[in-house]
Amino acid sequence: MSGPGIKLAKEMEKALKLKDLFGLACLDDPESSRLLRDLRELIHRTRATMVQSGVVSACTRCATNGKGSCCFREMGESFGSIELFVNLVLGSALPEETAFPESCHFVGDGGCRLQAPQSFCLNYFCPELKETLGEEAICNIQLQVGKQLLVAWKLERALARCIEDAGGLGQIGCPSGGD
Repeated sequence: MSGPGIKLAKEMEKALKLKDLFGLACLDDPESSRLLRDLRELIHRTRATMVQSGVVSACTRCATNGKGSCCFREMGESFGSIELFVNLVLGSALPEETAFPESCHFVGDGGCRLQAPQSFCLNYFCPELKETLGEEAICNIQLQVGKQLLVAWKLERALARCIEDAGGLGQIGCPSGGD
């Protein structure tokens, strides 16, 4: 097993600092709290849709066998501190070890170990999966995914505002207003 790359390790460290410094304040914020509840429900619905359609098993099998085109190592390296902070607030752990060195840092035996993966992770369908699922199933999945991603984006913005109100990203080495 190996660990995350240098960039991802820094983003993970920032996300953990965000949780330590601002996690409680953000959970006490009414807008963030509401969006967090909404996102949890949408994640549950998206996951159920993807499990029922066979996407989760197909993608997990592909990613853990080393042939995956979408769960590539660099995909995991593209996560930013706010995205990872959202996952921490949702209860995801940020793994220290990469289970499959050629794959995304967040792929585990059961698929993605994050509750809120990136848009690409939820929207990409390889040619084999497209053929297996068919256009109608993909459209239904993407409709559900779109709802989840919209609320996730709103939550990221609300958390960023909450962090700024509580002292700002400068406390963790980020310029004010972004990571």
